[in-house]
Amino acid sequence: MNALNIAASSDLLTRLVTSRTVVALDDTDFTDVAAVVLTPADARGAILALLARSGFDLPVFLFTDQANTLPEGVLAALSDTEQDAARLEAAASDYEARLLPPFFSTLSKYVAMGNSTFACPGHQHGAFFKKHPAGRQFFEFFGENLFRADMCNADVRLGDLLIHEGSAKQAQKNAARVFNADKTYFVLNGTSAANKVVTNALLTPGDLVLFDRNNHKSNHHGALIQAGATPVYLETARNPFGFIGGIDAHCFNEDYLRRQIASVAPERAAQPRPFRLAVIQLGTYDGTVYSARQVVDTIGHLCDYILFDSAWVGYEQFIPLMADCSPLLLDLKPEDPGIFVTQSVHKQQAGFSQTSQIHKKDNHIRGQARFCLHKRLNNAFMLHASTSPFYPLFAALDINARIHDGEGGRRLWQECVALGIEARKAIFAHCRLLRPFVPPRVEGRPWQDYPTRQVAGDRRFFSFDPADNWHGFEGYEKDEYLVDPCKLLLTTPGIDAQTGQYTEFGVPAAILAHYLRENGVIPEKADLNSILFLLTPAESPEKMAHLVALLVRFEQHIEQDTPLAEVLPSVVSQHPLRYQGYTLRRLCQEMHALYVRCDIKALQKAMFRQSGLPAVAQSAQQAHIRYIRGEAELVRLSEARGRIAAEGALPYPPGVLCVVPGEVWDGAALRYFLALEEGINLLPGFSPELQGVYSETGADGRTRLYGYMLPG
Repeated sequence: MNALNIAASSDLLTRLVTSRTVVALDDTDFTDVAAVVLTPADARGAILALLARSGFDLPVFLFTDQANTLPEGVLAALSDTEQDAARLEAAASDYEARLLPPFFSTLSKYVAMGNSTFACPGHQHGAFFKKHPAGRQFFEFFGENLFRADMCNADVRLGDLLIHEGSAKQAQKNAARVFNADKTYFVLNGTSAANKVVTNALLTPGDLVLFDRNNHKSNHHGALIQAGATPVYLETARNPFGFIGGIDAHCFNEDYLRRQIASVAPERAAQPRPFRLAVIQLGTYDGTVYSARQVVDTIGHLCDYILFDSAWVGYEQFIPLMADCSPLLLDLKPEDPGIFVTQSVHKQQAGFSQTSQIHKKDNHIRGQARFCLHKRLNNAFMLHASTSPFYPLFAALDINARIHDGEGGRRLWQECVALGIEARKAIFAHCRLLRPFVPPRVEGRPWQDYPTRQVAGDRRFFSFDPADNWHGFEGYEKDEYLVDPCKLLLTTPGIDAQTGQYTEFGVPAAILAHYLRENGVIPEKADLNSILFLLTPAESPEKMAHLVALLVRFEQHIEQDTPLAEVLPSVVSQHPLRYQGYTLRRLCQEMHALYVRCDIKALQKAMFRQSGLPAVAQSAQQAHIRYIRGEAELVRLSEARGRIAAEGALPYPPGVLCVVPGEVWDGAALRYFLALEEGINLLPGFSPELQGVYSETGADGRTRLYGYMLPG
């Protein structure tokens, strides 16, 4: 790797004696420098405070011959002598040596050795790819270092990623320190695998698992299908806009939970700790974040362990506003549950796709019978890990921990929160139809009128008050949940926020999402009258301004009723006859009318209420086994009422099962999927991705949905 630069005051650019490149203070963000040299004049300005806020811990020198007292933050004085040049180089070299975390440091040094290999992988540092024109294009697209870093575990110098030795172990220990865990495990095939590791390490057939109905499908796979545990479901909220909310407050009541246990395992209803595990989404896809302290205080004594699936968060402990949400900052006692936290690092932290990590925080119950030993967890870890790991993924997790270490990580997330607040203010100021999903008023004053710094530090600006109508969620208690400040959530016209009822005209968010993609901006998710944009420290004011400008332009298209071919040219070109002569408002109104006719918002809500959950005919594991044995048949959904699901069914995103294997197709879930079928046929170009449900187009051109069903 290239040596880092020296940053210096402009008067010093030609005076420093160094073999490194010297850059001006104004030409660097200090991520590419190993030391800073200032004139006394610059040191009296704001630069030292800026360097302190960066959290980079750079060595800073004052260039002077008359340094009696050095300013705070300055390491030493320098002049243009050879001795001082050596001191500068020593400090820069020391910084470089401290900068890189354990695994990536070892990996980069190993790659630089240029060893000749006769081991896996067969592309041999990319040489095989370069034997063919297409392979050469592939090689040049990604760059040589990626291929050199893709290596085999035949050389032990990099440690072992499966049994956690060497620099790999040191990297995970460092991540555990940064994230306040007792142990951390890097997972290279996503939090889908991380959740299965934890559930497979803790659960066996017949164990009770307290199960958030919002859980990602991977938790169903691990806890219910693979482990064979018995679920006690927690009903969850949906609001009229289509946002995924949290668990109802009454579900955390012990008497209520024991009544639920009595209905599925009466012999366990009176046990002191009836649940081997609770699986809770710490933050929903749509930014409803729990207080971890509240969860542990209310249900912790009933559970051996709690798994907080934090796929959609993971950064909460670095944001003071969200500190109470973090399970890893809890002070836990021997009577508390053990804690597991799984994080999708690739979602909003700094990681390649598929990077995930498991945090284990259970030293407070070590020695108790319920304690999960490292060896037992690692056995489950190896069940789901490849013996041929991709080292760049592991290195990215190592670097992610380094980025979040200390003040630097907290600064990055505070800046992200502030930028998100400024973006919401801009939308409030410039948009009339699209509204940020935050309390419209706080203490009688508009949300956007408060100083950004105050908003960023006060939970009131992101809290769900059950007495308010703006959020549309029911069943919450005060201060139970928080809107994630790093999820930019917007609502579109179509729902009266005060009543939760449909309005005469609506703008489904799917149409806005298509428009944004047509213009090179990719939202994370859109559903009904809600749209989600993920915010990370990667964002910039320019990027956010571009988004706001597109939102304003979309509103102008709505108001002007622009021809659809100008707004969504890709959709019209794919379906020219269907949308011939359409305007944007006409499309919006037809999709909105479908929502109203099917009452989609009510179906979404009902699917996750206790009264609307499908009846359970057999366990998910039993249904899956029967499906694998070939006992299922493909049945059209319109004829599936009363049939037992062989597969879980869901729209993706969000990846939350509406019907679990072994449940009976009926009620709200069946009507919901039939409404999706109607929408697929009515509005081509806007079809959702469905899993566990299959679409087939008949000779009449109509698409029909099917699912695999089991005989009773």
